[in-house]
Amino acid sequence: MFRENGARYLALGLLVAIGLYFGLYTGGGVTRYESQCPSTKTHRPAAFESHKHVLDRILHDPDFRNESVTKLQKAIQIRTEVHDDDTELVEDDFEYWSKFDKFEEYLNSTFPLFYSHVTLHKVNYHGLVYIWQGSNQNLKPLLLMAHQDTVPVSEDSLSQWEHDPFAGYYDGTNLHGRGIADCKDQLVGLFESAEELIKTGFAPKRTIIYSFGFDEEVMGNRNKNAKWIEQQYGADSIYAVVDEGGVNLDTIEGVKMSVPGTAEKGYVDLKVIIETPGGHSSIPPPHTSIGMMGEMIVAIENLDIPTYFTPANPAYWEYVCVAEHSPQITPKAKKSILNSRFDKASNKDARKYIDIDLHKGFVVKSTQALDIVFGGVKANALPEYVELTINVRIAMEETVEIVSRRILGAVEPVAEKYGLGLTFRLNGDEKILDPKSQGHCLVNVVSLLEPAPVTPINDEEWDIFAGTIKHVYEDLVAPNQTLVVAPGIGSGNTDTKWYWNLTRHIYRYRPGQLPGVYSKEHGVNEFIPVDSHLHLIAFFYEYILSVDEAEDTTEFSSPLFQIEN
Repeated sequence: MFRENGARYLALGLLVAIGLYFGLYTGGGVTRYESQCPSTKTHRPAAFESHKHVLDRILHDPDFRNESVTKLQKAIQIRTEVHDDDTELVEDDFEYWSKFDKFEEYLNSTFPLFYSHVTLHKVNYHGLVYIWQGSNQNLKPLLLMAHQDTVPVSEDSLSQWEHDPFAGYYDGTNLHGRGIADCKDQLVGLFESAEELIKTGFAPKRTIIYSFGFDEEVMGNRNKNAKWIEQQYGADSIYAVVDEGGVNLDTIEGVKMSVPGTAEKGYVDLKVIIETPGGHSSIPPPHTSIGMMGEMIVAIENLDIPTYFTPANPAYWEYVCVAEHSPQITPKAKKSILNSRFDKASNKDARKYIDIDLHKGFVVKSTQALDIVFGGVKANALPEYVELTINVRIAMEETVEIVSRRILGAVEPVAEKYGLGLTFRLNGDEKILDPKSQGHCLVNVVSLLEPAPVTPINDEEWDIFAGTIKHVYEDLVAPNQTLVVAPGIGSGNTDTKWYWNLTRHIYRYRPGQLPGVYSKEHGVNEFIPVDSHLHLIAFFYEYILSVDEAEDTTEFSSPLFQIEN
């Protein structure tokens, strides 16, 4: 009897072990999982104790706070708005672009200590590249970024602003004004952190480069800073790049998180254009070109856009961390996310949970926005020309061609239905439907950017960067809080798109208390909590110290001596 029961228990044990194995790796429904969330340990510079009093002053001293507010206010009061129809060449309108001369004069007069320790190179007139030379030319430089320009303030919206958008109103807690959240606070904070380091006698071993463009809000085509830096230092010559972006101190399913961007979605603008013969509106055809375009619009908006949840997307790791740390996520959602790499059904459920339940579909799929449509010139004349502009942000798992052909696939049946010719223009013209006398349709890709290369998260560069975030927010800002730092995906695009050749390590991150959408960046009543700005200064102060202590894993020899000042 004992042998028989023992055999049964042994068989049962084997079945349980097999069940646990397949439950973990194929989605069988277990509740214990091997950790997948990238672990980040707190990192602080070895020199922390000798700098602790400075960090305390940055974060808590009322005089420092008020001085910092004054610097920010002056930055806001210099208007640096840019518009989509600005001249492509600075030379075409020097007077218009001269506002950036005024802004640079403000920087020079406000931060004389910084200017006395760096060399400024102006690129394409208004791009600012500052070189803070390090003592060890064998270390790759660190590159820190922001942009000088802001989106405009519409005259029609002025009545909705609680405070003058260019006054820099400070209510004792928050600072208000156009560009304060995007991203003059980051630009000014970089100067402030550098000056605080200089005051301590700090002299970097690793060269630090500061690069500030002046047209980021209008695609950045005038930004030649990256090309200039690559000409001086070469490809793959930069230790890391840090620019605006990311989400800091957000709470997802009860988990306090910081989510710096380690990639960005791609970008494409398409125009769908219909041209028809026209005529007098008293003798109309059954459907005008506007009616045809309307049907195409419906077809495009009804497209079934696929979702993805794969490690190719940094957001995968973000939600794995949520699943592992959340005290309130449902068991089903937790299981789906943590089993999603090994089980198709779990992956489908995870995508549905993020897309539908959390309303975060933009992180797991390409998105499309129909932004501009116009056509027709007169009430009694049939429209001869109708144009639709679509903006698509491309998921990491897709490409410009995939998303463009998906829209083409929605347009083609409508064009065929109404007897239109159809041409697709991406890499040259591709004839889809032969030209017809009834009219013609063109699907034209007018600007494009493939998804960004993904920054690694399994190396020392990430450990120092993410670990510094944890130290600043767990030990300095709010002792004893737990913060999960995870990589994320940028849904928009930043000036980092010009810097891909310089390094694999690009971090899109702005320290602070609120995600940008809550600070109303680009919108009416844009503001930041001033505490956020102080956090930003403290972060860059510490990060520079830590990076300066790091050794490079690959050899590098700086050619900086070749640069003519």
